[in-house]
Amino acid sequence: MKIPLNISKHCIETEAKRIYEESLTEYFKAPDSKRPELEEKIEGLRNFLEYSDFNHLRNIHPAFAGREGGKAVLNLLGLDLFEIEIESSFYRPQKKTVDNPNVL
Repeated sequence: MKIPLNISKHCIETEAKRIYEESLTEYFKAPDSKRPELEEKIEGLRNFLEYSDFNHLRNIHPAFAGREGGKAVLNLLGLDLFEIEIESSFYRPQKKTVDNPNVL
């Protein structure tokens, strides 16, 4: 699943949280036919937020930190496997470690 991210005004973590919250709200208003797709999106975003090292992401590309206007695409590849596309480049977030346990 591909999820567009607008990171022109804030960091990638903030944008992922915004879309996650928006998707939760939409889920409870959606007809049954739309819910499976929303469930996949919500679960993917939850895993992305839980497993990704956002400090590392913000350090490897200025757009991920919200310092450069831009758009990115979050590709959900598996349970805890993600890829972010920006400016025709692809990045795989590092997983959080015990030494770096960013919390939702």
